[in-house]
Amino acid sequence: MSGESAKGQKSYTNALLRLENITKAFGNTKVLNGVSLTVGAGEFLTLLGSSGCGKTTTLRIIAGLERPDSGRVFLEERDITYSEPNKRDVNTVFQNYALFPHMNVESNVGYSLRIRSVNKVEIKQRVADALRLTRMDEYAKRMPTELSGGQMQRVAIARAIINRPKLLLLDEPLGALDLQLRRRMQIELKRLQRELGIAFIYITHDQEEALNMSDRIAVIRGGLLEQTGGAAEIYDAPRTSYVARFVGSANILRGVSALSSLLPNEIIAVRGENIVMEPYSEQSRGLKGVVTDKRFAGGMLRISARLNQSGAEVVSSRHGIDSPLTPGQSVSVSWDAASEIVVKDNDTGEVS
Repeated sequence: MSGESAKGQKSYTNALLRLENITKAFGNTKVLNGVSLTVGAGEFLTLLGSSGCGKTTTLRIIAGLERPDSGRVFLEERDITYSEPNKRDVNTVFQNYALFPHMNVESNVGYSLRIRSVNKVEIKQRVADALRLTRMDEYAKRMPTELSGGQMQRVAIARAIINRPKLLLLDEPLGALDLQLRRRMQIELKRLQRELGIAFIYITHDQEEALNMSDRIAVIRGGLLEQTGGAAEIYDAPRTSYVARFVGSANILRGVSALSSLLPNEIIAVRGENIVMEPYSEQSRGLKGVVTDKRFAGGMLRISARLNQSGAEVVSSRHGIDSPLTPGQSVSVSWDAASEIVVKDNDTGEVS
């Protein structure tokens, strides 16, 4: 049963999936270093991390496509660690869709039921239901070559949900789509998940996608869970400098500044939207710096400045479409102390 926590986030008291201390190595490379995670019935959980962090390996272990070196996987409290993929109530949607090119849409969707010898009347009804849910009912007779990328993705999802799994795994399913279609499909996937009422585990390296779609986000780094929580918690209260930079590209500032009462060894994160940059004057109360870059990216203007005092690079993203500030100009850099987040310093610079 799900409810609402004090912070407005859904709470899931009915555990559907549990991972206990999962480890996995390929040769001498350790990919998972003891991952433990619980997923609630009906929850939309996103595994977020950079390439090579272990998120896809985690998904493949849940699906039964890989076996862990140690640790256990439980689905509804049943140990499925070594169960075959077709013996678990789990289905997977991959980025490449994997549709049969010689079958039309309805044949692709109903294929798994046919090989299980489900009767034709039930197959027809369940195919129709799956296509209606994915808004592909008008395309039942189309061939895959006649579909757009977004339509093929819907067919792949319809084929997965027709088996009525307890859990749907989605491995970067929108990665091959253009930006606008990606955003439309994010809305469609969330709508579909709510209508189906089943748990989704979604893999992405796109922080915006994770923040937009998830009930909870699990940030993975180096085969370990760095932080797990609701989107607001991950964004507003990152525990480490890595999470602060990876989710929302926060500025990481080390040591005492003229703007705060930090202890000498404390590290703070300040989001770019909270950084104010103004032309420097003798009356300025902020930290003096020099503009190093100005560019429009990700739907906002980002202005970078190097602080004279510490040499730190700071990025502000609160300038609308344009700003009179130019590279080489002296500026005053400031922020409200209330926007500072004290974090643990574990940043090694690998966040891109």
